[in-house]
Amino acid sequence: MQKLEINSEKCTGCRVCELVCALYNEGVNNPALSRIRITSDYTHRLDSPVVCYQCGNPPCVPPCPVSAISKDPETGVVVIDYETCIACGLCSANCPFGAIPQLEDKVIKCEMCDGDPQCVKYCETRALEVVDREAAYQNRRLEHGQKFIQNQKESAGLT
Repeated sequence: MQKLEINSEKCTGCRVCELVCALYNEGVNNPALSRIRITSDYTHRLDSPVVCYQCGNPPCVPPCPVSAISKDPETGVVVIDYETCIACGLCSANCPFGAIPQLEDKVIKCEMCDGDPQCVKYCETRALEVVDREAAYQNRRLEHGQKFIQNQKESAGLT
């Protein structure tokens, strides 16, 4: 099961990912229709992509009153059945990452471009990459553990 991994430190805010996403998924070069969004923190000079994390237990699925959003059991990708979706926005409201934009007549989210995310292909700085979900979680836990140990050593004056 794969997901998109984001390295905000590499993102330049060029927004090519937004354009490519909208073109691939909607057939138009309109970033408002993109499933990936770049947020900019001008104070800290930081641009960061916001995209669906393909959560293990997605909080956007249970609130859907018509069961239009589900997790594909084979790929692990959270998908929307647009024929069933009534665009109520409950999935959008329950996404803790703000990764399901509510448009006038529908909600949209990253569905990994059928296993070949176009945003990753065109990201010049490699701020986006496809990773194995479990390996990414294990690496993140290891990094947090190492930071915790380092902080403990510093607090104890051992470094």
